[in-house]
Amino acid sequence: MTIVAFLYPGQGSQKVGMGAELLAAESDLLDGYLAQAEAASGQPIRRICLEGPIEALTRTEVAQPALFAVSLALTDAARARGIDPDFVAGHSLGEYTAACAAGSLSVADGIELVSLRGQLMARIGDESPGAMAAVIGLSAGDLERLCEDASGAGSVALANINSPTQIVVSGEETGVVRLMELAEGAGASRVVRLQVAAAFHSELMQPVREQMAAAAREVAWSDPRVPVAVNARGELVRDGEALRTALVEQIASPVRWVECVEALAGAGVETFLELGPGRVLGGLVRQIQAGADVFSADSPGRLEEFAEAHPAAVR
Repeated sequence: MTIVAFLYPGQGSQKVGMGAELLAAESDLLDGYLAQAEAASGQPIRRICLEGPIEALTRTEVAQPALFAVSLALTDAARARGIDPDFVAGHSLGEYTAACAAGSLSVADGIELVSLRGQLMARIGDESPGAMAAVIGLSAGDLERLCEDASGAGSVALANINSPTQIVVSGEETGVVRLMELAEGAGASRVVRLQVAAAFHSELMQPVREQMAAAAREVAWSDPRVPVAVNARGELVRDGEALRTALVEQIASPVRWVECVEALAGAGVETFLELGPGRVLGGLVRQIQAGADVFSADSPGRLEEFAEAHPAAVR
């Protein structure tokens, strides 16, 4: 029996048309989630998912509930084919999807929390503008030291440790701009400012973290049926309260994706199945674990391909 981890993407993986193949082949799996997402968010999620424009789908308050709905429906489609996870993990927003997939959080509560998270994170960009930048080719240690040097211009810190040499920084605009200059001078192979208005996963998100902490305390949490690799700590969690705490922590803390993948591999995970649009997480896993068995599925057809290629993962 192959040990499988389900991986759930975060904001940035959205694309117009996501979920279309699932709706065409097995509409009952996605219809309900889209309806719940629309009710919770007040946004026309279904229409924007299918028709766009991408500018509307990229809005934080739309992208987060949309991705959550599509990834959960793909999870149901995988389970209908006998594919169940032994572990789960999600990147940023995707961690909420992972919590639901593991049974720690109900879908109804999950969609409410995700919709609130999207709304609060969109609003904070207007109230406390910030910036983010991706840096390629420098280690986390080197980049952390550069953040310290740049902090005289404005707060800036590591936000997403996506791979050993693909890292996102976040903070005040002046700090991020200075960090970009220092990174280029230190030999980074690429430095790209991200098109976002807020400093996600930084101390500027503290007001959002406090509001999400209050909301998370109002819903029921169960111990997950399978371990969850949590972003804020880069370790496996098996307790519902610990998972709730970690989900709140990650809003204003770095996403330690490298450590999450290493924790999964260390626990014996042999196959990583990404459930959602795009193949971002699969690519990152390959950078972290050379030779890892990685598969990305965004449709029923892709899940059929996975089942055929991985008969030991079908139960």
